[in-house]
Amino acid sequence: MPFDLSTAQPAQQTMPQNLTGDDFLKTIPPSAATLVKKYATGELAVTPQMTRTPQGVQLLTAITQYDPTFDATNYQKRQQTANAFAKGPQGNAVRGANQALYHMGRLYQNIENLNNFNGIATPLNAPVNYLEKTFGDPRQGQFKQTVHAVGSELRRVFAGAGGGSLTELKQWEDAFPENASKEQQKAYLMNGVELLHGGLDALNQQYQQGMGLNKNVNDLLAPSSRKVYESLMIGENPNVKQTPAQKMGNALKSNIPAGITQQEWAAMSPEDKKLWQ
Repeated sequence: MPFDLSTAQPAQQTMPQNLTGDDFLKTIPPSAATLVKKYATGELAVTPQMTRTPQGVQLLTAITQYDPTFDATNYQKRQQTANAFAKGPQGNAVRGANQALYHMGRLYQNIENLNNFNGIATPLNAPVNYLEKTFGDPRQGQFKQTVHAVGSELRRVFAGAGGGSLTELKQWEDAFPENASKEQQKAYLMNGVELLHGGLDALNQQYQQGMGLNKNVNDLLAPSSRKVYESLMIGENPNVKQTPAQKMGNALKSNIPAGITQQEWAAMSPEDKKLWQ
């Protein structure tokens, strides 16, 4: 398959040549960018024959600029790692992390919905929850089901990561307090987040050993899962929805090319913006 950067737009060709990663990919045609990324991640094999043609040398140069840690001799290792994180135990662990984060987001909301007493009124939670559950309130059951779901998915993460303490995880699930105060329950949830963080760290070490130190296993998580993870790590409710103004602001920011400030982008004419896009 020929590789040619000559079709890049003039505006793109004047971009700084010291760019790497996705910033560099934006400066070359989309078809070439896809090819570079597949070779860099091990999806396509780099062969000795590639160094015998100008196109092959150009391709290798582009791959190295995209990923400075790339080594043409380690593509097999990257390919094996990519397959393991797509179909093997590590891939199952990543899927478990996605599901665990989804359930953690729900558990945070279950805690809010259960709305247990805090402080000196905490002892009242046991009789109140018992009476509410007896008379058909579903919140207590939903809380326990979600705790179990989180525990099940965390076990998948630990199994694929090859680290962590399954005993500690079982203790966390069994001891999650239905009748504790709301603040105590949130603290228990954060303990679960820390357990997940440890599992993801173990996975990340495996991922970086195969793919390079500039890679991160968190990039394999679904965007919605990463949002929940980032919110929980700073103690925020991951279920709070953005206002229309916030959504509009984020949408505008997401369309701004690298190297351009929001103010500069807003001042550009439609014609100038097309050159950058």
